Amino acid sequence: MLRKAIVLLFLHCHFAFRTPGPHIFVSRTNDWKKQSALYLFGFFNRPQSNEKPAAVAAPVDKAKVEKLKSGLEKISYTQNRDYEKEAKLRAPPPPVIQDQQIKSFNFNKENEFPNLYKGWIRSDGDQIGKQIIASTKLALQKKDIKYLEVLFDPVPNLDEVAFGTEWNKKLRKDVTENLRVPDYATNRGGPSTLEWSNIYWANRLAEGLRAQIKGDIVLISLSGEGLKAPNTPTLTKGTRLVSLSTIKKMPLVPGEIGLFILLSPCSESHYRDGIQLADKSQVPIIALNAPFSYRYDIGGGKPFELTYVMKRIPKGWYYRQYPKDFEIIIEGPNYEILKAKSYSSQIPLTEISKVSMQASAEKYGSVGNDRIFQNRL
Repeated sequence: MLRKAIVLLFLHCHFAFRTPGPHIFVSRTNDWKKQSALYLFGFFNRPQSNEKPAAVAAPVDKAKVEKLKSGLEKISYTQNRDYEKEAKLRAPPPPVIQDQQIKSFNFNKENEFPNLYKGWIRSDGDQIGKQIIASTKLALQKKDIKYLEVLFDPVPNLDEVAFGTEWNKKLRKDVTENLRVPDYATNRGGPSTLEWSNIYWANRLAEGLRAQIKGDIVLISLSGEGLKAPNTPTLTKGTRLVSLSTIKKMPLVPGEIGLFILLSPCSESHYRDGIQLADKSQVPIIALNAPFSYRYDIGGGKPFELTYVMKRIPKGWYYRQYPKDFEIIIEGPNYEILKAKSYSSQIPLTEISKVSMQASAEKYGSVGNDRIFQNRL
């Protein structure tokens, strides 16, 4: 092997670097390889290098890069990213509600249709509380009015009572402070919240009428809410809460009781029992906040006088504060309040609905004023 290598080296040097005649060097190009004997043995047929030519980089699409970054999920807690800030940037903007009540005829006026929904809240003007007391005071001064009915939603957002809203929470705070009961007692589901709210409104009536009424004011509970210890309400002096079955068994002495307030009557028999108790004691009675009308109308009907009513109807409200007229109120988009029509006496619900639907359609169109699809409370 050594001899062979020496021979090859000699031949390579002889043919590559020398030519006949003068001793000159051949240009050092790739041609000298072919002149070399080593070329014959395949020494120069191999690639000279394993390196590949550098690729030309394509331009970077910055928009795509940012999109990929924003879509990446957090891999570890060591990443220095503000995820709350990023979530806020991606979140859709909250809906803008332009409350048109400030331009309506009733805004911040004590003796007009209450503002939605601060009219329920004591610290926001206490419109409803003041109105129900004022209207019943005037009605009780009339000797021919013995059976009164006060009818309105016990909470600001009745449809959402089971889930809770900010307005309902505000009212619940008024309830717990007035009745001196813990909040959990009034928040055990929709029916419980409604009944505790009615006890609160009854107690507010008792506070306002206390100077006018001689004798005890008896609140009659049909549900039994507030009757069991330890969560019993603290009521105005001279006011007590009893069940209907209990008061029916008690001997009623004329002069001992000055007023009955029947909470949440919902059947004809409830109204009838209230009338019998009032007649037996020779005192007036107030039916407070029936959850529905057993006669498919508004309220229990005659002989009860609707001294105060604020109930939802199609496209608006039915409103009256004794001794004023009955009013059909239209609640438009963005809570705009309009007065459609007034009546000196109560009219059937069928007629009320026709008037309100027609007035709303004339103002906003047939499909331009819908609470449900416009996400209005």
